[in-house]
Amino acid sequence: MKKLTSLFLALMLGNALFTNAITVHTIGDSTMADYDESTTDKRGWCTYLGAFFDPAFVRVNNRGKSGASTRTFYEGAAYWASVKSQMQTGDYVLIQFAHNDENNNGLDVLEYNAYLTEHGQPTLTDLRGTCPNTTYKAFLRLYVDETRALGCNPVLVAPICRKYFNGNTIRRNGQHDLGDKFSKLENGTLLENQSVAASDHSMDYVFAMREVATEKNVPFIDLTTATRDLYLQYGEQQCTELLFCQGDNTHTATLGANLIARLGAQLLQNAGILAEHISIPTSITATPAALNLGELYTGVQVSKELLLTGFGLSPETGNVSVTATTNLMISTDNETFASTAQASYAGSTLFQRIYIHALYSEEGEQHDTLVITSGNTLIEVPVTASVLSLDGGSPVSVSWALDAKPVADPVIEGPVSATLTLSNMIAADTKNDFTDGSTMVRFHNAVDGAKANWPAGEIDENATRYIDFAITAPTTMELRLTGISMVLASHSTSTMCCHINTGFGEEFTDVQTIYERKNFTNKTPVAVILTPVLSVPAGQTLHVRILPWHEDAAEKSGKYICVKNLLIEGQCFSETGLNNTQQDFTSRKILRNGQLLILLPDGTRFDATGRKVE
Repeated sequence: MKKLTSLFLALMLGNALFTNAITVHTIGDSTMADYDESTTDKRGWCTYLGAFFDPAFVRVNNRGKSGASTRTFYEGAAYWASVKSQMQTGDYVLIQFAHNDENNNGLDVLEYNAYLTEHGQPTLTDLRGTCPNTTYKAFLRLYVDETRALGCNPVLVAPICRKYFNGNTIRRNGQHDLGDKFSKLENGTLLENQSVAASDHSMDYVFAMREVATEKNVPFIDLTTATRDLYLQYGEQQCTELLFCQGDNTHTATLGANLIARLGAQLLQNAGILAEHISIPTSITATPAALNLGELYTGVQVSKELLLTGFGLSPETGNVSVTATTNLMISTDNETFASTAQASYAGSTLFQRIYIHALYSEEGEQHDTLVITSGNTLIEVPVTASVLSLDGGSPVSVSWALDAKPVADPVIEGPVSATLTLSNMIAADTKNDFTDGSTMVRFHNAVDGAKANWPAGEIDENATRYIDFAITAPTTMELRLTGISMVLASHSTSTMCCHINTGFGEEFTDVQTIYERKNFTNKTPVAVILTPVLSVPAGQTLHVRILPWHEDAAEKSGKYICVKNLLIEGQCFSETGLNNTQQDFTSRKILRNGQLLILLPDGTRFDATGRKVE
C-alpha cells in the first residue's frame, strides 16, 4: 500500500519548535489572516499556504491582520514590531497590502486630515488610507529595508482581486487601480470623483508596488493578475457560490482561500523562491498536516477544521474514509458527529471540510490521530493538545449590565479587577424597543468624544475604534478563562458589523478574532456565547474588544451597535496550586516589551511562534 504519512511536527505550547527551519512571515490584511473556524466562514489564503511547503524545512508564520494597511500595520506596536522580533536570518517576509490603503479614495489620510483641520472640519480617526505613489510606496520601502536589515528576504505580493465583475472582466478598482474614481488635493483644493485613462497608472496600487520592487530589486509576485484570471475562469456566479463569503466581494471562503494559496505557492516556485521546498500536490492532501489544538481545558469542547483537497486525482471518482481516535468526533456536515466519516469525489477533484470536536477528560499532554484512507492512499494527521484542569481554582466573574447610561461599574466576583474604556466611540443613550423588550446601551462612532458620522465604504474593523472590556489577573495567580458571553444588536440599521478580538496588555499583543458578525438585523438582539481557551498570566491584563463598523457606501449617522449583559468567567490558580504535571508541559506566559513569551520551567523562553528568545 502506498503510504503518505504526514510528518509529525515537534509541537509545544501551541506552536511548532523548529531548530533549522526557515520561516515565511506573511504580513498584510484580512484577505491573508487566520480566523476562528467556529465563528465565521471567512478564510485568509495564508492560512493554507503552509500546506504547499515541506514542513521539515519551511513553516509559515501568518501575521495577516484584519483592517490593516501599510501604515497601521507598521505603526501598530502589536504588529510589525512583533513580527521583526520573530524574524531570524534567512527568513522570508511576504508583504501584501492595498485593500485598506485605498480608504479615502486614494487620499493619504494625514494629508486629508490637515486639509480638514485647515477648513475647520472634524478630522478622521481612521488612519489607514495612503496614496499609491507617495505614502503607500514609502511604507513598502520601510518594510523592505527593515526586513533586509535583519538579514531576511522581502517579497512583495500584489493583493488579491476583489470580486468586482464587469461582464467578462474585473473592474479597475477590483484590481486595486482607482483610476476610474478617486480624490486628490491640488493646490489646497479637494477634488473628488476624478478619473484618468486606463493607461495612466498614477492611482494603481499594484503598479506602485511593482515599481518599488524594481527600485529595490525585490521579487514581485503578481497575485492580482493570477486571482483575476482565477475568478474569470470560474465566472461571477461560481465565484459567488464557491469561492467567496456570502454577501462579500473581498473575503474568500475555504475553497477560494485554498485555491489562492495554491496559486501563491506556484508563483513563488516559478520565481525560484524556496522552490526546492514547494510541492503542488495532485494527490489527496490534508491541511494542516499536523493539528495542534494548543491549551485546552478538561470538559470544555473545542471545534476545529481539517481540509481535504485533491486535484488531478486518479481514478476520477473515489471515496474517502476518515477515522478519529478516542478524544475526537468528526463530521462532514458540521451537524452529525461520530468517530468515522465518509466522503466521495468526482471529476478528479476533492474538496472536503472535516469538522472536528475535541473533548478531553484528563489533563496532561494528549495525542490523537485522524486517519484518512482512499484506495491505496493513507494519511495520518497527528492531533496534539495540552490539557489543563479547572479543578481547584477560585471562581471569577466580571459582568457589565449595560442597561443604563451612564454605564455602571462592573460586578466583580473573585480576586480580579476590571475596566471598561471606549476608543473613538461614545455611549450615546439607551433604548428599550428591541424585539425581546430589553434595554440596551447604544454606542456610536465618535471623534474627540462627540458623535460623528460612520465613515463611508468600510468593509472591516478599524483598530482604533472599539469598546474595550479589560480583566486583570491578581499579581500572584494565573487566570484561566472559561467563557465570554454578551448580547449584541444594532439599532437604526441592518448594516452594522463587528469583530470581537482579544489581546494582552496596553499594546494589545497576541491578538485573536474570536467572533465576527455581518449585518445585524435591526433591533434584534443576538446572544453571543464564546468559550475561548485563554490563560492570563499573573498580574497581566486581557482585553476583550468589540470593534464595530458600518458597512455602507455613504457616510451615516444615527446608527448604533448595542451591548448588554457582558460576562467574563474563569478560574484563578496560584502558582503553588498548579500540580507538577501541569508545570512540566504548560509553563507560563509572560510579557516582555509588549511581546508575549513562553517561559519554560528551566527558564528557557520562546516567543509566540516557538522561537527561542535569549
